[in-house]
Amino acid sequence: MTANRHRFYRVGGALLALLFLPAAKNGCGSKEANTTFTSPVQAVTTLLAHDDGSVEAEVVLVSTAVSQHKFIDDATNVQLRVPDGTLVPLSLSSSGHYTADSSSNAALVYTPGSTYQFKFNLDNDAEAKRVAGGNFSAVTDAPDDQVSFSFTKKPAFAGDTSTVTWAPAGRYALITVTDSTGSVVYQNFDFKEPHFDGSKWARLKKGGSLDLGVDVFANAGTYNVRLCAVDKVSDFDKSLSADLGALSGFLIGRCAAQQTLDVTQ
Repeated sequence: MTANRHRFYRVGGALLALLFLPAAKNGCGSKEANTTFTSPVQAVTTLLAHDDGSVEAEVVLVSTAVSQHKFIDDATNVQLRVPDGTLVPLSLSSSGHYTADSSSNAALVYTPGSTYQFKFNLDNDAEAKRVAGGNFSAVTDAPDDQVSFSFTKKPAFAGDTSTVTWAPAGRYALITVTDSTGSVVYQNFDFKEPHFDGSKWARLKKGGSLDLGVDVFANAGTYNVRLCAVDKVSDFDKSLSADLGALSGFLIGRCAAQQTLDVTQ
C-alpha cells in the first residue's frame, strides 16, 4: 500500500473498482476484473481545496449500460464524510452531478493528511443494483502539498502556443481557462457530456509541464487560468474488489491562485 490510501469498495464488505486495473489474475482477481469491466456504473469523485480556503466536492455518475452513455440522476444518500465524522450531503446540481461546497455548508473542510469517504446509493437503478447491490463508497487521504503554477511560455499573440508548469510535478493537473465573459474555452478534464471512455483520463497529465495548443488562446482578450494539482486513483489493491466500472476514480488536491493573461491580437 502507498502512503496515501485510495480505494473504492462496496458497503457491507464486497468490493468496488479502482481505476486502471492490471491484467486479471487467477481465482478471485479474475472474478473481480470481470465484474469491473462489465459494470454499468462509472463514478468520478472530486474534492478540491481552493487558494481562498473554500472547498468543493462533486460526484459524477454515468451509466454505460447502453451505447449512448447517460448521466445517473436517481442516486440517493450521496454524502461525504469529513475527518471529524460529519456527513456532508451532496445534492443534484445538474444531470449526473452531485455537489457540495463550503459556502453553503461550513462542515466541508479540507484537512491535509486526513481521510475522506464518499458514499452513495443506487438502489433505484436496476442495472447498478444487479451488479453491485446499489451501495457504494470511496475512501482516500488528502495530500498536504501547496500548489503553484506559472507560464514558462506565454502566448505572444492570439493563436500562439503556450506552456504551463506546476508544482508538485508528481501530481496531475486540472486546468481550466475562461475568457473575459467567464465562458470556459479550455478544460482538460470535464463531464459536460456523459460519454465516458479512457480519453478523459488520458488528458490528465503529470510531470509538471504541459504545452497548450493554438486553440486555447485563439482570440485576443483577457483570460483567467485556474490549475489544481491532484492525486488520482491508479493502483489496484487486491484486498478490494471491483463493482464500479474500470474507468471510475477519485481526484483530490489543492488549487493554486488564479492567474490572468492578456493576449494581444
